[in-house]
Amino acid sequence: MSTQNAQLKWYKGRKTLVEISSHSDIISECDNGLTAILQQSLSNKQPIYFMSNDVSDATEYIKNVSTYILHIYSTLINRQKARVDITDIKPFFDIVMPNNEPLSIFKLRLVKIISGVEKIDKLKFGIKVTHAYPIHGYHTEKKAYIHIIT
Repeated sequence: MSTQNAQLKWYKGRKTLVEISSHSDIISECDNGLTAILQQSLSNKQPIYFMSNDVSDATEYIKNVSTYILHIYSTLINRQKARVDITDIKPFFDIVMPNNEPLSIFKLRLVKIISGVEKIDKLKFGIKVTHAYPIHGYHTEKKAYIHIIT
């Protein structure tokens, strides 16, 4: 990069550094046509595969409704950074039912616990009983779970 085209870079707000390549400069120098391939895939609405290197989540208000959003971060084939936001996820919990407690009493206890949580809309959560194999260990029989949808 020539000195004439170099941009001034600030270091801790005090000194200026000349001829330091930015992330965009490095990508454009080492592109090898990968951006064109990526743009073509996007314009043809083809899937773009990437492996995530970070995941985070957030709760944001969209149209005055609390919405759960999952953020997935990755680097694309041309070394550009990407973030994919997944919305309309219905978080849920599966709770193993105790063997020695009747379903009606256990459900009542769960409803009381959920009603005390501030972030859950009490009118929008659902409870149903499901049967599935536990995740851990080897089991020959399914166990009963309370499936709570928030």
